[in-house]
Amino acid sequence: MGKVIVKDVILRNHEDEILVKTGHLPAEQIREIKIDMIADTGARAIGLPLSIVEKLGLTKKKTITTILADGEKKRRPLFGDLKLQINDRDSVFTCVGKPEGAPCILGQIVLEELDYLVDCPNNHLITNPESPDGTMLYEDY
Repeated sequence: MGKVIVKDVILRNHEDEILVKTGHLPAEQIREIKIDMIADTGARAIGLPLSIVEKLGLTKKKTITTILADGEKKRRPLFGDLKLQINDRDSVFTCVGKPEGAPCILGQIVLEELDYLVDCPNNHLITNPESPDGTMLYEDY
């Protein structure tokens, strides 16, 4: 098994998209980038180096405590509102600002929200076979 790299993930400033919808910003001014990210089922959230967060112009929401893989705790800024798109699936998330040089991480919350599964033996994401048309919503009645 190796790293699962997700190619061509589109990141957008969702606040910019709202400004476009309300007529306060031209569509061509939406801040957007396309990057490759690591799908990490051991991580919960999205983690991005601060330089990417700054390029997207995301708003700092608060400072949170994160726990690194070695158990060390670090205080990190949490930013929003980030629209993340993989293929034809997208949603809006917060993201953790990480130091420069840190990898771009897709955590489990994103994978579950967009209903993707990590296929480790083949090193790629797959759509959930139970919901090939989009996110599966589970109801309790």
